[in-house]
This record gives sequence, structure tokens and C-alpha cells, in this order.
Amino acid sequence: MEVLYLTHPLNGHVAIQEPHVMALGFFDGVHLGHQYLLQQAKKVANKKKLKLSVMTFHPHPSEIIKCETDRKYITPLSSKLEEMSQFGVDRVLVMEFTLLFASLPASEFINQYIINLHATHVVAGFDFTFGCKAQGNVDYLRKASLSNPFDVTVIPKRITNDNKISSTLIRELISEGDVHLVPYYLGKHYEIKGSSHYPKDLFIYQQLNSMEFHIQEKYVMPKPGLYKVEIAYGDRTIQGFLKHSGSNDSRVELNSNKLDRLKEGNHQEMTVKFFNKVAYMDSIPIWN
Repeated sequence: MEVLYLTHPLNGHVAIQEPHVMALGFFDGVHLGHQYLLQQAKKVANKKKLKLSVMTFHPHPSEIIKCETDRKYITPLSSKLEEMSQFGVDRVLVMEFTLLFASLPASEFINQYIINLHATHVVAGFDFTFGCKAQGNVDYLRKASLSNPFDVTVIPKRITNDNKISSTLIRELISEGDVHLVPYYLGKHYEIKGSSHYPKDLFIYQQLNSMEFHIQEKYVMPKPGLYKVEIAYGDRTIQGFLKHSGSNDSRVELNSNKLDRLKEGNHQEMTVKFFNKVAYMDSIPIWN
């Protein structure tokens, strides 16, 4: 999967000459609604024998427009790209979201980033907006397509358990500690990546039962508490607990009587998958 990083204005630096299908959206989480959109976009691309491109944006518009510098993500950019690669996406265009880009009129967004990039079919969710002050929406896209060389497919909202599947809902579930409900909307258990930190001499002289876990990316974190998790390094996985004290979202504690199985991963990237929140009195060792 090709990844191109764009900054407005392009000034002719990106030359996509061949026609392609373009899916538009922020795609935080690449949740079940996003997955359905990507699947439908891929079907269009296959039918027309074209490549599938995705245009996403980074950082989130709220970081720039509302100055939410502490904005957290379900899938930080690197994780989002990794998820997209699993859905047959040929190319991702990562547009840097700046104040200059935010001021672009909707008509110019169409001219510069759909027509000039040779997208001949656009796929977007029903609530997608674009252009200065979000003046563009899918109805605007449809009308523009009548007099321009591209078609539009709008994906309707997806419902699960009477709730609209959305990144906002998933962020709320995670933040409230309801991580056991996340798979219904995300399509899998919530995961974060980080690195373990434990003194090397203690690896040698005693069994490893706990370690500090450093989270480098800006992940949405569940509220303070104890969570049953799966910890993975390479092809090795163990069951354990994550303790979040609430004092620091970038450092948490991992506990398991099997942590020594992952000792080779000290200071290396690990993945932690959340299953459910547990009461402290239930935090007994897990024996496999």
C-alpha cells in the first residue's frame, strides 16, 4: 500500500495521472462503519478496474480549529494506516490538516483534490463534511458531480444495538471503561501499542510479575482502574492485567505471572488488547 503525505497547497508536487476511486474520511478507529465503506469502495474500484485510494486527514481538525492539542485517538495515524492496509486499499493520501487547508472553499477542495487528482468516483459516509466551516457535504458532492467528471456513492449510517456506529461512541465507551462493549462497534477488542520498561538485572535474578508500560502515541485511554488484557510481543501472547492509576496516561502498569515470557521484548514495542474492567478484588494471577 502506497502512502503519500500531502500539504496544501500541492504546488504540483503530487502527480496522480491515472483515474482511481477515492474514499474520503477521517477514519479514526477504522471501525465497522468505516470497514463497510472501504469494502463498498473496493467493490466500485474492482467493478471499474481502478485502484482504490483513501484520503484521510492528520491531525484531527479539532486540534487545529479548536486548539484541542491533547486530542486522543482510537487509532493514531500509524495504526490507522496499518488497519487500512487490510481492506485492499492501494493508496492512502494523508492530507496535513492546517488552518490554510481548513480555509479552502468546498468548491476548491473538489477542484484541487478530486478533479485535479483524477478521482473518477468518490465514496463518502453520509455525514462527511469538507471545506471552509464544513460548508461542503455529500449533497454538495452529488450536485457537483452532475457537472464534473466524477461519480459519488454515499454510504448510509450503520446501526448496532440501536446505536449509530461512530468514532465518537467508541471513544466514549473506552473513556468510561466499557471496553467490553467496544468490539460490537470497532469489530475487535481495543488495542494500544507501547514499550515495556523493566530493569535488565531483575530479568535475570527473579521472576517478572509487573512492568511499566510506556505509551508513545496519543491513544484514548480508559478511565482509571484495573483491566483484563492480552499482552503481545511478536508471536508471543500472555494474559494479564493493566493498572491505570489516572496520574499519567502515557505510563501504566502491566501485571502477570507470565511476563518473563516476554522479557526479550523489554524496551521493544508491545501490543495490549483490552478485554474488560475488573474489580481490584478479582485481580488474581491467571494460570494458562
